Amino acid sequence: MNFVYPGALLNNRYRVLQPIGKGGLSQTFDVDDAGITKVLKVLNLQRFDNTEGKKKTIALFQREADVLSRLNYPGIPNVDSDGYFVLSEPEQEPIHCLVMEKIHGLNLQQWLEQEHSQPITQDHAIAWLKQLVTILEKLHQEGLIHRDIKPSNIMLKPDGQLVLIDFGGVREITETYLRNVTGTGLISPGYTPPEQADGKAVLQSDFFALGRTLVHLITGTHPIDLEKDPRTGKLLWRDRASQISEPLADLIDYLMALLPSRRPRTPQLILKYLDELSAPTTLPDRPQTLINRPSRQSPPLQRSLLQKLGIVFRASSDPSVSWKRVALRGTLLGHTGTVATIAMSAEHHLLISGSYDTTIKLWSLRSKNLLETLCQHSDRVTNVAISPNSDCFASSSFDKTICLWSLPTGNLQQTLTGHRHRVNQVIFSPNGRILISSSSREINIWSVQTGRLLRSLSDSETDNVRAIAFNADGKTCVLGYLDGRLEVWNPHTGQLVYAVSSHMGGVTSIAVSADGRFLACSVGRTVQIWNAQTYKPLQILNNAFDGSSAIAYTPNSQVLASGGDKEIALWNPQTGNLLHRLLGHTNPIRTVAFSPDGTILASGSQDQTIKLWLPTP
Repeated sequence: MNFVYPGALLNNRYRVLQPIGKGGLSQTFDVDDAGITKVLKVLNLQRFDNTEGKKKTIALFQREADVLSRLNYPGIPNVDSDGYFVLSEPEQEPIHCLVMEKIHGLNLQQWLEQEHSQPITQDHAIAWLKQLVTILEKLHQEGLIHRDIKPSNIMLKPDGQLVLIDFGGVREITETYLRNVTGTGLISPGYTPPEQADGKAVLQSDFFALGRTLVHLITGTHPIDLEKDPRTGKLLWRDRASQISEPLADLIDYLMALLPSRRPRTPQLILKYLDELSAPTTLPDRPQTLINRPSRQSPPLQRSLLQKLGIVFRASSDPSVSWKRVALRGTLLGHTGTVATIAMSAEHHLLISGSYDTTIKLWSLRSKNLLETLCQHSDRVTNVAISPNSDCFASSSFDKTICLWSLPTGNLQQTLTGHRHRVNQVIFSPNGRILISSSSREINIWSVQTGRLLRSLSDSETDNVRAIAFNADGKTCVLGYLDGRLEVWNPHTGQLVYAVSSHMGGVTSIAVSADGRFLACSVGRTVQIWNAQTYKPLQILNNAFDGSSAIAYTPNSQVLASGGDKEIALWNPQTGNLLHRLLGHTNPIRTVAFSPDGTILASGSQDQTIKLWLPTP
């Protein structure tokens, strides 16, 4: 580096001031550029004794220069278009130089050491995570992945702005790259995701490293020094971060999922979750007398947390619960496909979800933690239903089977086979003794106790059943078809009782009010309310969005929820008045369900999330 020394003028522009650092591949200097102090990074090629190594190192250096000159964002060092240049003299090794914005401050590794590895607070973590995800959003929009996110590559400026540095490992995601990636690439132990260690980094690889970086900051412990679950490989860090809430911890674990497909898809999705976490909430006051008697599995600390979250089950449905004002209270993350179905158990404080990713997940409504993932089905899970006494639940799938599971353990009891086509729905009778399942051309009735097929209501090769529901008395069930028909059957005798057509489109969902008086159907772009005794139409609720693929009554029959394109509408089914619209999902909603006491509304969407909504005063 004979050209670079204090006082030297480089490229007729930059005056070298002083050396400030030296690494394995480069040395850095402060330089003056017309009165502005900048950083000069000089590539050190002396360590290489082979041409191939030099070529790769120069290519990485040039890539960093190219990326930084293209991006203009506060969280990324700025480089002028002519910031990269090469100094050369005859018979001497060319010197590759890059001049960039000088970032004043410490990197987060230095900052942690200065703070004696004191863990950061939740508010601090959310603020920094938002900044870093916003920087990644800018990178990913350009089709770039950083590939080396860690505390030492994040600068903290005096004004609190974080800046991501060291872009030498940046890769552009192209089809050619994805086809040809080989080798190990960049590896920073404790931060690098498994797929990148195999030379197959993807956009979601940055999320893994970001999650590991957050764990380091909120625990004060390097990820490589933390234990892992020997069964799942997950990092065991939560006990060292008592200041972090469960929802934020869930998000961090979501970022660090071992498979890229199980991490968030985009930075925008992460930012949306962070906005929900940091949004101010006012929880409704709930008298202690309304809380169910605690179960043996409900220690006082859990009950206290439950009440603070506003997630409680009341002893019975309370008509006074108003859904005119509603707040989003949480987002459950973990599914990697459309969330197609949701059911909730009051007795076990569980939410059960089924997804197109072929899994069923059991969630605690107390902590909102994932308790269990069931992987019996080999194709899309289309429906889950909890038995009236909450001792088991059923699931249906495109794999043409129905599974019966015990509650609360989630143990598989039996698998019912017999459908020739994909099973779309499964429901229990009000007394819990029989189970009805439907495919596009079959409606089968099963004994819950024995698992035996009792009878089939229809085996027409032209019918297309999309929805099914029991009337409140259990004596009849209602079937909805894509051609707009509604049929009422006696499941005990197999006789057709009544048939009528909606004349407004296919029926995609049916809900019967708990008092047995009303029948709601999602038909085309409308929700229709029918008299459940006479089957005469009473109300038509016109949606402002494309159709309603899911509907549900509150247990007191006073509110009807309908889910459509990214939003949920809450209605007064007696008057037809719209009470509220709930926004939060980023893709169409596929399922909605109220808790047995009517104080929680859960929704599942094609955006792969479950959202929990609560009424507020």
